[in-house]
Amino acid sequence: MADDTTRTPRRGGGARAAVAWLAIVGLLALVLWLVSERNARTWYLVPDEGRLVVMRGILAPIGRQTFKTADPSLAQAYEPIVAPPGKPLPAERAFEERSQLDQGIYDLLSGWAREEIASGEAARLERGLGYLSRAERLAGLSPTQREDLSALRAESGYYEARRLLDRAVGELRDAAEKLRHTGASRSARANEARALLHDVEPALDAASVALRNAGSAQRVPQNGQGPQPAQPGTPAQPAPVAPEAAAPQGEAGGERR
Repeated sequence: MADDTTRTPRRGGGARAAVAWLAIVGLLALVLWLVSERNARTWYLVPDEGRLVVMRGILAPIGRQTFKTADPSLAQAYEPIVAPPGKPLPAERAFEERSQLDQGIYDLLSGWAREEIASGEAARLERGLGYLSRAERLAGLSPTQREDLSALRAESGYYEARRLLDRAVGELRDAAEKLRHTGASRSARANEARALLHDVEPALDAASVALRNAGSAQRVPQNGQGPQPAQPGTPAQPAPVAPEAAAPQGEAGGERR
């Protein structure tokens, strides 16, 4: 009887200990799952061999891998980013949400794009426009960033137009040279070439003047106040006149007669 009485409490204590251990194991498993799930939702922007690589955590307490997807749009948005020459890569960053990742990437791309586009150099302009195209694929931008992106795209339009105008001037110049050569030859198309050259030359002159004026305007400090007044004692500079607007005095006098 005494032995039975002493064994019963021990069995009860063992059951309570087992339940306690099960509760501890369950709690640890829950904590492990929560940590793993949070790591799987974490995004990383990691410098790697001169590029910024987008990585994502795996379903484990620690660990990450390069982000890969079958969606072409996402693949283009999150492909490795190369900084402009001479620009250092930022330190590694972690983001709890994809929208935060997009906003962090945009801050980098917009800053680089603004500098590259404003340089006016053809190669840097192309690079800056590439950064803008990447930024436009980011879905998680804030409203303020979307407004900034729209303004950047509008500003880049001016430099793109100048690039196209420069290309057009070169092509018009080549065309005029070929027409001039044909018009001076004994070709059956000589008369047509001279007539076409007569029509092309004003367009070439106008485009050249427009491009030259744009370059001069860019060198003036843009303070929003327009042309600066001349200093005392300095003669004012006449405004540029387009070639077609300046008629020879002889022709003007002939019309008056």
